[in-house]
Amino acid sequence: MKKVVPILVLVAAAIALLAAAPAERAKTYSVTADTIEACSCPLFCTCYFGPSAMEHMCQANNVYKFRPGSHYGNVDLSNQVFWISLDLGGEWHKKPGPGMPTEWAVLTFDKSSTKEQRDAIGKVANTVFPVKWKHFSTREDSIEWNNDPMKPHAKMASGLAEITLDKSATMRPEKNTPVVVKNLQYWFSNTNDGFNLGYGTHSFGGDAAASAPKFSWEKRNGFTIAWTAKGDIKTMSPM
Repeated sequence: MKKVVPILVLVAAAIALLAAAPAERAKTYSVTADTIEACSCPLFCTCYFGPSAMEHMCQANNVYKFRPGSHYGNVDLSNQVFWISLDLGGEWHKKPGPGMPTEWAVLTFDKSSTKEQRDAIGKVANTVFPVKWKHFSTREDSIEWNNDPMKPHAKMASGLAEITLDKSATMRPEKNTPVVVKNLQYWFSNTNDGFNLGYGTHSFGGDAAASAPKFSWEKRNGFTIAWTAKGDIKTMSPM
């Protein structure tokens, strides 16, 4: 009888933990996103270093893929891909922070994502990039993702947007690896593994719903980065 009681206590504790886990997961988010990013600025982004930046706009294509295990509440975001084409406008280097005014953004969801996943992706994006878009729209497409070590590439099946990085142009001869910028904050993420630099060639075909013009840039700023964001879910205004 003395042995049975401790076993019953352990079983009860295990059941309590299993019941608590889903409840706690529902109240939190935790994501790790691999990113292929390129913009219109020279390599590397001057706006990351404060008010010395003189660029009046930043046209960019940013493509994200969540690693397995990523979630927002009870919504599984493993392997979900989404794309943001945007123009930050001229305020980023002046007063970056929540509510910063920007020009426009088009958020493209992959066709394979569910409504619940799209809602969750929007909330994650709103947390990590808490800016105020003058024009904003969403759409869907089939997104091809290839995070090659030296030439990452992504494109939309519709042909609306495409991005390719060339890291070989930034390689350190003695190490045979691309240059990596460490100890630099990526937006409002919690952590990142560093900005792995490469020249970016990218294009966007425009979107009337977001008053977004088409653009094309060659051999401009680009990088890959893996960042994490996690915390408690709070009530947030839509992006």
